[in-house]
Amino acid sequence: MNTFNRIVVVLVLIALILLVSVLGVIPHVILSDVGHWAVTLGEQLWAAQVAVRLGIGVLLALIFDALAIALIYFEVRPQRQRFIRVENLAGGMATVSVESVVRQLEYRLAPIPNVIAVRPKIRAGRGKVQAVVNVDVGTGVNVPQMASRLVEEVKEVLNTEMGLQLAGEPEVRITVLPQPEGRRAPQPQPAAPVEPVTPPAIPPATPVATRQPPLVTPAPETPSWPRDTGEPVV
Repeated sequence: MNTFNRIVVVLVLIALILLVSVLGVIPHVILSDVGHWAVTLGEQLWAAQVAVRLGIGVLLALIFDALAIALIYFEVRPQRQRFIRVENLAGGMATVSVESVVRQLEYRLAPIPNVIAVRPKIRAGRGKVQAVVNVDVGTGVNVPQMASRLVEEVKEVLNTEMGLQLAGEPEVRITVLPQPEGRRAPQPQPAAPVEPVTPPAIPPATPVATRQPPLVTPAPETPSWPRDTGEPVV
């Protein structure tokens, strides 16, 4: 709005410079022409129909009033703080810009798996910040778990890393979008059916000839006669 105000002020000043300069040099010509133009316009308006004249006049008045009210509103509305005070300092005072807070949130939240885009909005007032983070995630994500993690990350960044006070709990707005190419989350694949493993057929073992001991023919028994002792045999 400051840039727009400057442009309007510059254009108005240039127009006033030209008008005042010409009016000061040749006032009789300017006033005569303006008077003649005003008389002619008045005669034309009197000759026009009342409904047409009133309709055009009301329309021009509404347009001008709307523009004037909008300019007044943008001029007197409270400006957003561009810098936020850092709390819990040992000594002195430090401030951090709103843009820095936004970049820090993008840096911490963008690498989270399944996160496609992060668009933080930070509003500062009375030394506190209100965070609204719009996050686009891919399909297949667990939304409650993702929301809990995002909220914790936002609190960690704002409270611990940036040293800011929160005005209420941060708000995370999640939008589920199709995964872009190259960042698709790995999906669990169904287990392939396990085919029974058939052990390889073992050929029958070749029978090994067992070595038999040599056959020994027993020697014929020799009859043993009793020893002759000289005594009569009964």
